[in-house]
Amino acid sequence: MTKRNNLNILFKSVKPDRALELLSLRTLKKLIEIEKVQFNELNLLFCADIFIKGLNRNFRKKNKPTDILTFYYETGLKSGLTGDIAISLQTARRQAKETGHSLEEELLVLLVHGFYHLLGHDHIRKADYVKMKRKEIKALKLL
Repeated sequence: MTKRNNLNILFKSVKPDRALELLSLRTLKKLIEIEKVQFNELNLLFCADIFIKGLNRNFRKKNKPTDILTFYYETGLKSGLTGDIAISLQTARRQAKETGHSLEEELLVLLVHGFYHLLGHDHIRKADYVKMKRKEIKALKLL
């Protein structure tokens, strides 16, 4: 585990990877800078399908693995946000292979997506999807 500026990178049921840790820290710091937000604590968990499947089942009532889950916490503090992003490395690797790009590129897409969920964006309605997608594309260009 690494703790720097309230950004924590954790690995559960997968081998820790220093390169992914550094990529993630750099990406999250840049996203925080782009959006001019503060976090009390932002945790990123890289895990295996079996672990994220349990989270997905417990929190979303979907008994299957997914690529990413985000959790935002109301802390009562006004100085910043607190949240978690969980990413299945197994699913991310499969998706990278299916789309023909690297794991690092897939993780950038997932990190940006999860970050905007933490800021309150979603993609349930088409208008919200379009708004969130525009923000993601703009952020990816700046990374």
